[in-house]
Amino acid sequence: MGRAGSIVFYLFISFITYVMAANVKPVTADMGTEAYDRRRAVNRVYVAGIFWVLFLVSALRFHIGNDYIQYTVTAHEAYVGGYVVTEPGFNILVKLVYTLFGGEYYEIIFALFAFVTLAFFLHVFDRDSASFSQSFFLFMTLGFYFQTFNTVRYYFALSVALCSMRYVLEKDFVRFVFWIFCAAFFHKSVLIVIPVYFAATFAWSRWVYVLGFFTGAVCFACQGIVLRLALVFYPSYKNTIYLEGGISLISVFRTFAVLVLYLWFMRFMGSGSYRQEDYRKIRFYGQLNFLAFLAVAFFSFLPVVTRIVYYFSVSQLLMIPLMVRNIEDDTVKLKLKLIVTAACIVYFALFLLNAHQAGVGLLPYRTWLFEERHRPLFE
Repeated sequence: MGRAGSIVFYLFISFITYVMAANVKPVTADMGTEAYDRRRAVNRVYVAGIFWVLFLVSALRFHIGNDYIQYTVTAHEAYVGGYVVTEPGFNILVKLVYTLFGGEYYEIIFALFAFVTLAFFLHVFDRDSASFSQSFFLFMTLGFYFQTFNTVRYYFALSVALCSMRYVLEKDFVRFVFWIFCAAFFHKSVLIVIPVYFAATFAWSRWVYVLGFFTGAVCFACQGIVLRLALVFYPSYKNTIYLEGGISLISVFRTFAVLVLYLWFMRFMGSGSYRQEDYRKIRFYGQLNFLAFLAVAFFSFLPVVTRIVYYFSVSQLLMIPLMVRNIEDDTVKLKLKLIVTAACIVYFALFLLNAHQAGVGLLPYRTWLFEERHRPLFE
């Protein structure tokens, strides 16, 4: 299908899955055993429906994403014992799948990553979100789902990082570190969340924010020195297009807007009667978003900044619904919902209109079901 048809297709997929998400209702212990079990069963049906729709769209895609072809080449090199920079988990998975199926069926690799990544995201929304439907709406309109078509190893690690936030908040650090190391087996960049998530569990003083802005401004002014230092740890980025960098104004505005929303909530809603546990979670998510804003505003010249940003900004999927739930004034709550909904729809429209560009590569949508010759002749 063409670009316009693909946009309509993406909008249709987003609409029908959100309709199902809107029917996932919260369950409470005071509902009674029968009503509780029935509601849980209905919720599972809708969540399963969402999962299979999104999974099939992802698993059946062909040449969608900025690194789809590169992944097929990397998988081939990993299978035949060539030089690759991918982590052991990916290399072992490729060899296992290709050996079991007797050929280089890279479609299965993409499908496996899509399956596990979606499972983690939807599990977190169902288990940890104050509103499954609101978290899912953000997941779709902020482009997280469609970005899982790109850098599949990274987005798998991102889904695990989001899932692990629960454990660090509960101070279950053994389980937290275990899951992060499992994700690092596929993408080592996720290791950065171990110290950062731990630090974000503490309440930060104002001087931390001031120091953060000051440090970011200094690094931006001295970006040549910082870039050379970064290439010591990531030498594979030398002389590549990734060093072109450039500030994404949309990303800056998005993280800044969420940061303002967080500061507004803490300033004007901080004296509410909501649970202390919710306050602690919102503070954790908000502090991570502050780091995301610093990263996109001052460190966009670094080749790995987008990966760092999403480990922090993915917390928005849980923070915004939790803030909405803890606003007692129904009028204020309704206004906030309308503002967030409108902002997300505008963001989603801009995202889709630019999804064909180099570095994104999500349009037009193609599927290997209708491709006569879709496999590189590596065998």
